[in-house]
Amino acid sequence: MSRSRNKPENEEESIMSQNVTYANQPRPKKKMKGWVIALIVAGILLGVFLLFGFIMMVAMFSIAGRSDNTTAYTGSDGYVAVLHIEGTISSTTSSGSLFSEGSSYDQKYLMETVDDLKYDSSNKGIFLFIDSPGGEVYATDELYLALEDYKDTTGRPIYAYCASMAASGGYYLACTADKILMNRNCMTGSIGVTAGTYIDISGFLEEQGIKTTSIYVGKNKTMGSYFEGFTEEQKQIYTDILMETYDQFVQVVADGRGLTTEEVTALADGRIYSPKQALANKLADGIMTSKEAMTAMIEDCDLGDGVQYIDYSPSTDFTLSDLLGVLTSAKQTELDSYLAAIKMPVNGPAYYYEGM
Repeated sequence: MSRSRNKPENEEESIMSQNVTYANQPRPKKKMKGWVIALIVAGILLGVFLLFGFIMMVAMFSIAGRSDNTTAYTGSDGYVAVLHIEGTISSTTSSGSLFSEGSSYDQKYLMETVDDLKYDSSNKGIFLFIDSPGGEVYATDELYLALEDYKDTTGRPIYAYCASMAASGGYYLACTADKILMNRNCMTGSIGVTAGTYIDISGFLEEQGIKTTSIYVGKNKTMGSYFEGFTEEQKQIYTDILMETYDQFVQVVADGRGLTTEEVTALADGRIYSPKQALANKLADGIMTSKEAMTAMIEDCDLGDGVQYIDYSPSTDFTLSDLLGVLTSAKQTELDSYLAAIKMPVNGPAYYYEGM
């Protein structure tokens, strides 16, 4: 009896039972092809590898730090320290480009080195190798005072060799030297001071339908803002400030070159000079190669044939911001690119040649 109840009464019922059973079963999943899986795994591994390489690169640069590249002096007749004033003079440490070579300006390193040299009895003098368009008023004068203190404290000589450029702040620092010697292709002078180029983008913003609101107390608080132009009063305020730093530059040149302030003022209209023009105007003492300048220092100062020249330079370090800077620069808008192009490489008043 039990068998007869479970058995389908006819063939049609049997077929329907089979169909229902099949419909309730889960459909078989399609298997992912092997090459697709391999491609996904390879992509993940490549991404992990690139990320790991990037992290290791940053770690290596960070560990390296800004160490001293200088060879230790091991002689017995003394040495002249060669200090490199190259690039824009700035109080903040700048590193070289990720894809370029060459030393970068390092204010902290130079200041510490000059101070250390004062107390090293083996040191016989400083040879400034200058290749700079100048830079910050503050940083330039800070290093100038340190070099002047070195001379006053030790009585040792300082010679300056001006390579392709010793303009504005670069020439300011050269004026600490007992002699200024130049490469025959050097551009020098540019005795003056600048606060850079200020622009007013209010008209551009208005065309784009953008309104700005500045909230401040003091009618001159926002002078120099991108969003409004200069008044005549504000121009005079800046000019008065720059005049003080200009007078300081003139006095530095007069003291260093044995000229009167009137003689320097006649030359200090911001123009650049060729080496021959500099020589004729008593802004330089000779035109020669760097090797000849080094020989001249040894002979002029009677330092002796055994004295060595030792290069002082910091190791260039790249930071995470340098690496990311390559990526962010590609995302600049047209306006960002324009503002970056006219922006001064230093902030505030500068002894800087803007013709670079």
